[in-house]
Amino acid sequence: MRILAMLPAAPGVFPAAGEEKRISIIRSYSTAATQIDVGYLPPGSGFNPLGGGGDLVALARAGALAAQRALQAESDGYDAFLPFGTVDCGVSEARKVTKTMIVVGQAESTMLFCGLLDRPFATVSFQSHGGRDYEQMRQRGVNVGVEHLMVSNTAIEIPNAEYPARREELMERFILCAREAKGQGAEMIGVVGMSICPVEYSANELTDACGLPVLDAMACQVGMAEWWHRVGLPLGLLRVPRAAA
Repeated sequence: MRILAMLPAAPGVFPAAGEEKRISIIRSYSTAATQIDVGYLPPGSGFNPLGGGGDLVALARAGALAAQRALQAESDGYDAFLPFGTVDCGVSEARKVTKTMIVVGQAESTMLFCGLLDRPFATVSFQSHGGRDYEQMRQRGVNVGVEHLMVSNTAIEIPNAEYPARREELMERFILCAREAKGQGAEMIGVVGMSICPVEYSANELTDACGLPVLDAMACQVGMAEWWHRVGLPLGLLRVPRAAA
């Protein structure tokens, strides 16, 4: 199976060291049966995943450009297109234009995994932005039919561009978020911003530190794509939002 994972930014948007680290981490999910290559979002969206602003207009432009990149990946013979990051950049747009290629989002796949386990879960975002990030995450839960299991939405409240320099504080804040989530009834941490996990910490490291199971969104995303490829079900069976007619 051949997968193209797309960084949610054009070349040069991430600092060089951060870009290389992300590429190396993504490629590490390859196996003997699954080849994962890394591509970029075409330039011109203005979306900066490290900007901390969550510009919705720029994100919409990024989604349209991601769909173009997905079409190119399909033409190049890839079996799946996986945008990196829990904003699921371009997932819905790419599904509308591709014909034979699997398109899977990270927030989507981790939430579906929580639904499979039927366990109340929490999300850990970078920053709450006055509640806007919480609402966006809640809507993703609605779209995949697991909103009733999402019992806690927390945020580190550190700009993700500062994580490498504030790594110890990042872990401390994550543990506080997990305590808050547990107090609100969460039995696991379902969706975690990718600059936290796996870029700075592995899911196992976070699980050991906070005492709640933490899902690895990249692993869930790749696993969902592999499952879909293996069973060979028609792509048209996918229905998002789940309540859509």
